[in-house]
Amino acid sequence: MIVREPALPVDPRLPGEPTMLEVGSTRLWLGRRGVRVWLPTRLLALRIGARGFGLPNRPVQIVIGVVVGWVFSRLTAVLDVPGRGAAVAVAFAVVQLVRWRRVQHRERLAERLVPAGPPLPLRAGARQVGWAYLSAVAVTFVGGAVLCAATFLVAPRFGDYRYPLWVDIALSTAALAGCAGAAAVVLGKALRSPVIAEDETSRLVDAVLRGEDVYRYTRCAVYALFAVPVLMMAWQPPVLLELAAWGYVAVVAALELTGWLLQRHRYRRLPPGFYGR
Repeated sequence: MIVREPALPVDPRLPGEPTMLEVGSTRLWLGRRGVRVWLPTRLLALRIGARGFGLPNRPVQIVIGVVVGWVFSRLTAVLDVPGRGAAVAVAFAVVQLVRWRRVQHRERLAERLVPAGPPLPLRAGARQVGWAYLSAVAVTFVGGAVLCAATFLVAPRFGDYRYPLWVDIALSTAALAGCAGAAAVVLGKALRSPVIAEDETSRLVDAVLRGEDVYRYTRCAVYALFAVPVLMMAWQPPVLLELAAWGYVAVVAALELTGWLLQRHRYRRLPPGFYGR
């Protein structure tokens, strides 16, 4: 297939073409990595532009998010309902998954431009995602399950609470399982999806996007903080359990941050190639 610049349509009946915003976003993304082009290739504009790099958030969305978050925090504080942290974790996972699904729509359009290839080998996908992130995922959900079980064993069955503590523990455990499902969807796609590339340059960009998507659409540190009941319940846990919970959150955050920094350093500058004109 011949690599060509993106069309710049104004006709909404052409959904398979990159938009002006996507082209601008792609130029910014490439520019941050040392590549200066005026018109990126059509395939790169569809894939990179769909992720909205460098584009400002809509003020309306920010206002709605702030208002909804404030109302939710006030209601839960007044009603003293169980599972407040679990609700935050699930809501965050849903928002991230919706954002990821929107990107997948543009990915399917990009797949029509290149011949379909075999799924990426698991070892190659893991190398592109990074072992630090895979370790963060394992610690988040395995360690979180252990903490949920330990909390259930040591939490008092009765006490001066408005609701049984096992309800809060059950909601947090369910939230952790839901977050694990959302992470599995994004991570599975990154590990096993076919390479979308028409030349060596777009193949390299595919590897970069594959490694960045897991950090952009699955935040393990958020799940570790809000989906584990030890830190989000209206009771005083044993000191050792509380210390273990904070240590767990710190390890997850450190692994995720380390993986992100390594990913940024690895692709700080892209090698020469045809990215556009």
